[in-house]
Amino acid sequence: MSDIKHLSELESNHSIQKIAELDRIYIKKSYIYVACNDAYTIYGIHKLLNNEEYDPIAIFYIAEYSTKCSRRCGYGDCRQFKLLVSDTSEKQKNETFQKNVFIEFDRPQRCTFCYFKRPEMSVNVKINDINIYVGKIVMPFKYFYCPMAIEAYDVNNKLKYSIKDTFCRCIIFCGGCKCKKTCKEDYFKLYDKNQKELIPIKSKAYDCEKSCLHSIYDKITEFPQGAQTQDKILLIATIIMHDLTYLEMPFEKRRVGYNMN
Repeated sequence: MSDIKHLSELESNHSIQKIAELDRIYIKKSYIYVACNDAYTIYGIHKLLNNEEYDPIAIFYIAEYSTKCSRRCGYGDCRQFKLLVSDTSEKQKNETFQKNVFIEFDRPQRCTFCYFKRPEMSVNVKINDINIYVGKIVMPFKYFYCPMAIEAYDVNNKLKYSIKDTFCRCIIFCGGCKCKKTCKEDYFKLYDKNQKELIPIKSKAYDCEKSCLHSIYDKITEFPQGAQTQDKILLIATIIMHDLTYLEMPFEKRRVGYNMN
């Protein structure tokens, strides 16, 4: 972490220390409805107790602060979104949530041409009105039917992690149905900077209504051995962007070839 500015403030922050102590996490996704036709995404970060069970009390929450237009109309490759990470046990956006924000994920709107210049998501730690940049999450350009890819780069713009896998998954197209186990859970491959395969990210679906129509999937991940605190933050951000980009899209648009250019 020596290349990060304001290193001492980051290392001594109580909320950041919580992340440093984590080895495995359970990311539980929910929707909070603010109107009959509007809702925002919120992720609870829980400590994983064993392979499936997790502490019901979240360590912190990640809430979407994107505009209503972005939430309802934006999707996939070029979707704009902003998420705030708060050290709070309250599962809603309110004054307490805002007061305890300590990390920001921001993917601004960008005009693209044939998806060549997709918007990047910056990851910043916010401590005492200081923004500490720790890296960015990128969705690289790919040709038709190439594997999906999300990449995480550190403060020195060096590749740290990447999620690469096929888009043709039962859990993506019809997650939650009872006909096959593959519809209820699946694994997405995770690689390090040397393209060495790490422990995959597990995705869990619910029933057809929640998973297909509302795109609710939970994630289970284990941090790579030797991962530093900023690496863990980047990996969490990578998983969130993977979910918002590939799994959170209208059911009728989940088909082979979509988001593949």
